[in-house]
Amino acid sequence: MHEAGALRRVLVKKPSPQQRKEPMSQEAHSRNAAQKVRPGMSIRDTKGHLGQKDLSLPKVKALRRNRQGAVESIIVEKGALFKKDLEIPADRVLWVEEQRAHGQVTIHVRAKELQAFSARRPQKLASQQQAHQKHQQAGRRSTSLWVWLRQLGPGLLAGLSGNDSSAVTVYAIDGARAGFGHLWLLLLSTPMYQAALYTCAKIGRVTGQGFGAVVCEHYGRPWAVLVALVLVVANVALIAADLVAIGSGFMLLVGLSWVWFVVPVAALLWYLVTYSNFELMKKIFLVMSLALVAYLITALLARPNWGTILLATVVPHLDFRFDSITSAVALLGATLSPYTMFWQVQGETEVRRPGPITRQVRLMTLDIASGAISGNVIAYFMIVSTATTLSTHHQRITTAADAAVALVPLVGPFAKYLFALGLIGAGAVAIPVLLASTAYAITGTIGWPAGLSKLPWENEGFYLILSGALLVSLVLALLHFNPIELIFWANVLNGLLAPLLLAFLFLMANNRAIMNTHRVGLLTNVWLLLSLLVLLGAAIWLVYGLLSGQSGS
Repeated sequence: MHEAGALRRVLVKKPSPQQRKEPMSQEAHSRNAAQKVRPGMSIRDTKGHLGQKDLSLPKVKALRRNRQGAVESIIVEKGALFKKDLEIPADRVLWVEEQRAHGQVTIHVRAKELQAFSARRPQKLASQQQAHQKHQQAGRRSTSLWVWLRQLGPGLLAGLSGNDSSAVTVYAIDGARAGFGHLWLLLLSTPMYQAALYTCAKIGRVTGQGFGAVVCEHYGRPWAVLVALVLVVANVALIAADLVAIGSGFMLLVGLSWVWFVVPVAALLWYLVTYSNFELMKKIFLVMSLALVAYLITALLARPNWGTILLATVVPHLDFRFDSITSAVALLGATLSPYTMFWQVQGETEVRRPGPITRQVRLMTLDIASGAISGNVIAYFMIVSTATTLSTHHQRITTAADAAVALVPLVGPFAKYLFALGLIGAGAVAIPVLLASTAYAITGTIGWPAGLSKLPWENEGFYLILSGALLVSLVLALLHFNPIELIFWANVLNGLLAPLLLAFLFLMANNRAIMNTHRVGLLTNVWLLLSLLVLLGAAIWLVYGLLSGQSGS
């Protein structure tokens, strides 16, 4: 006999072959265990989908009984600010552990079931038998072209989000200053970007963990904290600059001050990121990214000499003046952004790709290629449009908005509106990725669950960090901090952080303890090392420029 108050555990035994022929036997064991449940007990599930490592823990709020007094379902409450009530049928209970002051209930639930729920209103899980039938039916669905199209997500968004306000500013200024002289660098940076994002995605696919969590586990928490701290500061500055850029885009369209648009834009993006499910959010932001096509149209309106452009693209043009090298370094740094690396590792863990690991990697590669190529194509036409017009007429600009205004007398009024639409689209796609990567970095270091594929009440800590980062950025924007200063110092931090992240990528991708038999190949390693050397050289050049006073903001 156990003493009063000692631990008691009601287990659901693994069914024998005879019991498997009697499906009600499993249900009877579960219902028997459910009678031991009491309000206040903590809830966990076998796979951790309910966020038992989160900031807030799920607990039994109430019990629903039938006329005979037996427990039919359990009302579970999760979340402090992002609250959610779930009604869980008794046959979902696996076992109950009772202790003197509290207890724990273990249940069975699938991640897909929770993803189908809303973010706020109370909902009920289906019974175990009903859920099993739905799971079998879902497994019988055939694949098609739509399956391939659905794989376009984190990689494509990573490539497009790299063209945020800081990158747009860098590309516009580079085209105005260097003309077509740096187009060959975009051609060179495309396979570099592809290799970096591919490595990030493969690490996420194989480990099922985010960048920060892998660094923390295999290389120590101090490194993870350092990387997260630098990334968070840089990201907050970039988000503030992006909010101002979106406001400036609307100002160019309607004539009102950018200040009037910052708060509504921030609120709308926060709502979409927080309360949209991951698949819907991907579709919304991919549609928003179509605004970036405006840069392509602007370049065509400028009527450039395509023969000259093609020659500049394939033949390297070397200029050893300090400002030219600085511009080239900034261009490469804008392409290989640290926040897209964090986004890609975690984003890959959230995408369900069909088939064995070899097929999943093929689908992942398609996604990565679409992002790396499309992102650099947009950057390419951005440079072409300003090089054809502003560089030819020796006009100097300091922001992308300046470029939009300067294009009017040279190309016509439509150029300003197209450039403004591109500015809005670039910021709208980049801010969610910046916010998510900020939260990924912190939660990976702390050990909290993370992911946009989970609802706010599942990953409350993650969404609170995301919301806090947006709030701080909004305050910076409204306090009229100079966006050019914010972009400059964010690029300084990113320029120092990028080589460190690439070094970690190279080490992780070739670490058997992390990747097992799925380490990256020789060609990817060559491009990773080349990228590391280029960005390390860029970081040294940046530090030299800052110390010598030659690099101005």
